[in-house]
Amino acid sequence: MVYYQDAVTVVSKGSEVELVKILTIYTSLDLSCNNFSGSIPKEIGELKALYILNLSSNALTGEIPSSLGNLLKVESLDLSNNSLRGEIPPQLARLTFLSFLNVSSNHLVGRIPTSTQFSTFPAASFTGNEGLWGPPLTGDNTTELSPPPPSEKGFPHSGPEIDFDVLSVEIGCIFGFGTVVMPLVFCKRWRKWYYRSVENIFFKMFPSLDKRRDSRGRRVSRNRRRRH
Repeated sequence: MVYYQDAVTVVSKGSEVELVKILTIYTSLDLSCNNFSGSIPKEIGELKALYILNLSSNALTGEIPSSLGNLLKVESLDLSNNSLRGEIPPQLARLTFLSFLNVSSNHLVGRIPTSTQFSTFPAASFTGNEGLWGPPLTGDNTTELSPPPPSEKGFPHSGPEIDFDVLSVEIGCIFGFGTVVMPLVFCKRWRKWYYRSVENIFFKMFPSLDKRRDSRGRRVSRNRRRRH
């Protein structure tokens, strides 16, 4: 007699699959999108009957436990969109039934394990990990992740470089400021002429102020005449 459990929707190999009738011998663990934190328990590696393991889109940290290499029947393994660190355990390379793998968008580093099974996975399975290298992300070396060599032209500078363009502008501003301010400070005739010129320009911009100045000047002259 075959027994069935209730229907359920799981994410298998990157796609949602609705299982209407589930055999009791069918084993799947989907804990995605639950905001789980902490490290992945190494005891999961003891669930050797698992076919699907999905821990994606959580807040998992720490390293990928090497015990996942004991899931010899697993066909879909999704650990993407977490904060996992460290290297991909080489034990995962012996999962010969693994047809879907996604460890993208983590903080993994090191060389991607080499195996016949891992060579079938696309680059999208590993993107979003700045420290990962090797096929299918890069060539079979770390040169693509290394910084460019220093230029052979010229000699290295031990101190900060001087931007002469900025320096020339600053010197010009100081010199121009000095040529205007110094005569105003030390020459009374130049100071009177300067203020008179600025005043005339100001009154041309605002004629109403010029009229007030004229009327005020006439009142002052009349007061002076009365006093005499």
